[in-house]
Amino acid sequence: MTDQLITVQTLEPLVGTDRVIVIDAREEEAYEDGHIPGAINIHPSELECVETLACGTDVPHQLRPPLEVAAVLSAAGVTSGTRVCIYDEGGGFLAARLWWILDVVGHSRAQLLDGGYFSWATETAAIEDGFTGAAPAEFVPSPHGDRRVGFADVITAIGRPDVVLCNSLPYDAFLDETIPGSVSFPYTETFAEESYPLMRTRHELAAGFAEQGITQRTHLICFCGIGYSASQLYFAARYSGMHRVALYDGSMVDWSAHGGQLVPGQL
Repeated sequence: MTDQLITVQTLEPLVGTDRVIVIDAREEEAYEDGHIPGAINIHPSELECVETLACGTDVPHQLRPPLEVAAVLSAAGVTSGTRVCIYDEGGGFLAARLWWILDVVGHSRAQLLDGGYFSWATETAAIEDGFTGAAPAEFVPSPHGDRRVGFADVITAIGRPDVVLCNSLPYDAFLDETIPGSVSFPYTETFAEESYPLMRTRHELAAGFAEQGITQRTHLICFCGIGYSASQLYFAARYSGMHRVALYDGSMVDWSAHGGQLVPGQL
C-alpha cells in the first residue's frame, strides 16, 4: 500500500508525468482560480447522493453505490492501480473525504498532500488556472464494506468494550450534543499546531488517540454532523497505523433521522 501522506517536495517532480493523477477536491470555483498543474477537479459531492429513509426523511451526502463511484473515477482516468494524490485548501477535510471514498471502493494507492494547496502554493510557483481534462480509464471497484457503517451498526456498537465512537466536531459542539457513549477528538487536532496545516506525526496521532482509550485493538467508528470532518479523523487514524476504522456516513444527521437520541457530551 502506498504511504497515505505525501509532501510537496515528493510530489513536485511527479507533477506532469504519468506516474500520478492529482485530484483537487475543492469547490469548482476555487479550482478554476488556481490549482496544481495537471490536477483534475473532483469534489466529494460528485460521489454522493441523497438517501430517502423509510420514514420519508432525506439524508444528504450519502456515498453512492460502488459502480457509480467507479464510473466517475473511470471518467477521471483513475484505475485501481493508479497512484493518486488528493488535496484541498489545507487544514480541512474535503481531501480526506475523497480519500475515504477511494478507500471504501478498494483503491489502495491514494495519498493526501500534506498541507494541501496552501503548502503547495507557499513552496512552489507552479500554478495553473482553468480546467484540465483526463483520458478515460477503467476503475474496477473492490469494496471494503466494513469501512462505512450505518445506523444499525452504531446501535449494535454502543456499549461494546472493543468499540469507540469518536466525535470529530469541536469540543463545544460535542458538549452540546453527541451520540450516547461517544468520546471527543476534534478533527483540527490532527494538524500540527506549530506548522498548521501540516499533519501531526504518526506517533503524535497515536498518542492522541491513546488518550481517548483508542489503540490498535480498538474498533474505531468516526462520526460528526454529516460525515465530512469525520473523514479527516478517519484518515488520521489510518495514517497512525490503525486498521479497524470505520466512518458513520451521514453521522448525526442520519442518527437523528432514524430517531436516535442525542445527548450532551462529557469530556
